[in-house]
Amino acid sequence: MKDRVYIIGVGMTPIVKQDGGSFEQQCDIAISEAMEDAGLNPKGDQAAIGGIWYGNCAQGMLTSQHCIRGQVILRRLGFESMPVVNVENACATASTALNQAIHYVLAGGSDLALAVGIEKVLPDLNNLEDLPEIVAALPYMTLSAFWMGSEQDRKKLYIEKWRKEKSEVLGIPYEETNVGGDRSPFMDYYAVKAMKVMKKYGYTQEQLARVCSKTHHHSTMNPKAQYRKEISWEQIMADKPITYPLTRPMCAPTGEGCAAAIVCSEKYLREHRDIKDPILVLASVLVSGRSRGDYDQDISGRGAEIAFQQAGIERKDIDVLELHDATSFGEIYQTAQAGFCKSEDAGVYCSSGATTLGGDLPTNVSGGLISRGHPVGCTGLAQAYELVTQLRGRAGERQVKGAKIGMQLNGGGLIGVEEAALGAHIYRKAE
Repeated sequence: MKDRVYIIGVGMTPIVKQDGGSFEQQCDIAISEAMEDAGLNPKGDQAAIGGIWYGNCAQGMLTSQHCIRGQVILRRLGFESMPVVNVENACATASTALNQAIHYVLAGGSDLALAVGIEKVLPDLNNLEDLPEIVAALPYMTLSAFWMGSEQDRKKLYIEKWRKEKSEVLGIPYEETNVGGDRSPFMDYYAVKAMKVMKKYGYTQEQLARVCSKTHHHSTMNPKAQYRKEISWEQIMADKPITYPLTRPMCAPTGEGCAAAIVCSEKYLREHRDIKDPILVLASVLVSGRSRGDYDQDISGRGAEIAFQQAGIERKDIDVLELHDATSFGEIYQTAQAGFCKSEDAGVYCSSGATTLGGDLPTNVSGGLISRGHPVGCTGLAQAYELVTQLRGRAGERQVKGAKIGMQLNGGGLIGVEEAALGAHIYRKAE
């Protein structure tokens, strides 16, 4: 990046399955933590923030507040007058909010900007009246783009084609491929993609299980993770099957949480020399997916390539990596697509210990989506929180020794055979 912009404050709630607090309460926790981290008073310095990007996907579904979501929540926390932009980009929502805040500062819109990502996908346990409708809607939250059109006939034709492909690749009766019951269209999609890529490059279910076990191990050291327990690869393979080759521990759970980051200009940093451990943003990239069926030119590879060009560094410079492992297959696939190893070597590489804490490329040390949790509109900023914490040397027992440069890839939605959106960010410990 030609000009310099920094992350000077981060905050995050623990990720939980549900009942983590209201939208307002969770925002208050994460934003207050980020402001204090940036040397700001969370109860008096709101006006210093020149712009806010509020990321969320399900708030309208749960609260009927479909528009001006951020303005409604943030007003109660003392944020008024500054521009508030509401962001929705499926699972890439939070990294999109961060990208926009970064580029707002780079464009000279303000010296300080705030990115927030929050998600709740289940209602208050005391008010379950709408639960059946909400649960039924969840699988479709990001699939409309995947259907490639709004006309009913085009939807029907595309769904039929997709069901036939699922039946052929997964080896299940056509009648069992419809959405509903215990089936997840997302996990069916990931399973189809996994089977095709595994067949081409020779990956095995055991390799997926070993990567999954590694990531669950990492989560035991993260106090903010949704699940914090060891599970062996043998237990993972024997667990409840979702859609082959995926078993339950290999799949990211739903959850809720909030994360926030404060971005500043170089001018602001020069004027506030008491700021501790600023993190330099080397790259902030957004790309969109394509409908063509090309598994070897994936959105994660295209986004990563642009990010490396923007940062002016090489892949060997990355010390810690956060990937969008909606399933454990995703970690193997994205590691190869992003260029950290060859596709034909990725199964062996990722299951060999190379991506474990202490290995050559510690990956998803936070526990990743499958263990830290995947609160949809929060995930990208949860990744940023982890990397900032790592680069500052504050990650405790999960600390990557000597980490100076970190990278995150955060995908969202489905279009064709890849995510509809992807945010790629690279950070460096400021010198």
